[in-house]
Amino acid sequence: MKKGTMFIVVLFLLGISFTLADQVQAQNLKWRMATSRTPNLTPFHEADLRFAEVIGQMTGGKFQITVHPAGELMGAFDVFDGVRKGAVEMGGEWGTYWTGRNTAFDFYCALGFMLHPADYMTWLYQGGGVKLGQELYGKYGLMYFPFNIVGPESGFRTNKPLRTLADFKGVMLRTGVLQTIWVLDQIGAKPMRIPGGEIYMALKMGTIDGAEFSVPSTDWGIKFQETSKYWVTPAGWHQVGTVGGLIINMNSWKKLPKEYQVMVENTAMANMTWSYAKGNWDSIAAVENFKKAGTQITELNQEAQDRLEELCVKFMELESTKNPDYAKIAKSVVNFLKGMDTVKKLEGPFRSGNILKRYPDIK
Repeated sequence: MKKGTMFIVVLFLLGISFTLADQVQAQNLKWRMATSRTPNLTPFHEADLRFAEVIGQMTGGKFQITVHPAGELMGAFDVFDGVRKGAVEMGGEWGTYWTGRNTAFDFYCALGFMLHPADYMTWLYQGGGVKLGQELYGKYGLMYFPFNIVGPESGFRTNKPLRTLADFKGVMLRTGVLQTIWVLDQIGAKPMRIPGGEIYMALKMGTIDGAEFSVPSTDWGIKFQETSKYWVTPAGWHQVGTVGGLIINMNSWKKLPKEYQVMVENTAMANMTWSYAKGNWDSIAAVENFKKAGTQITELNQEAQDRLEELCVKFMELESTKNPDYAKIAKSVVNFLKGMDTVKKLEGPFRSGNILKRYPDIK
């Protein structure tokens, strides 16, 4: 064999070896996931761990994801930037935490009087909600997938009973969703947003008068039984269903092998089912535990409930006039609700979720 020919063969073999090495390296990955929750926030933290475990099992350990709760690598409100800037490859979050950047992120957490978990999953996976979310997050260099879901949420837990609209005046309440913050402000309450992991100390120190966070099992883990006396129902008016998201740095996502992308997308979807069932199951025992601990259950009168619903609808209408991104997603949600409600009306007492007295008018 001539030297020139031999040289070409060697280069060819080296090229193959480098290609194979790159493929092997691409298949063996170690990613970090920072989250906006602490370990006591069940079922969310457990769902984070389960996702990482399942991905590892499906890839035979070749794709390893380590989960880092809020405060370990970054704060709960820092996850968005941490993922966007590439400090970590992925994050577990609630979209409403990012409404300071774009109010449309509120749709990727919860709505008052709208979107029971069954509705949310239908809208997300069949009604275009996932695609709209990916367009929204994509503007900030992020890939998005729905990741966990619970609801209806427990409602506010306070140290004074709330039964009427007048009872809210001057009461400092922790909540998360932008829509709820606006609604509480309209009825004279003093809303504030703090991470779930900080609620216990805020109530203990009297920084706030009451708070809401999630379903009964989550609220038991936060130890509301130690820091509040009253449980204000009906549960879920402010967050009928609550979705958590998985966000991924777009550059990292594009480099991820296609088979891994498929695994991530479908494992996130499976996590939705798992978290919903887990939250419901654990809440059975949690409700009994709250009763045994002496928590007193109160109920908002019908006048208060009707007014709160009116305000939730009004907020969507007002915000849609200010933010085209919000209006686009709001229109999709409202069109879905109008269609879905034709089915619900036939289901009578067996339906899931509320039927609005008036739909938001989105221009």
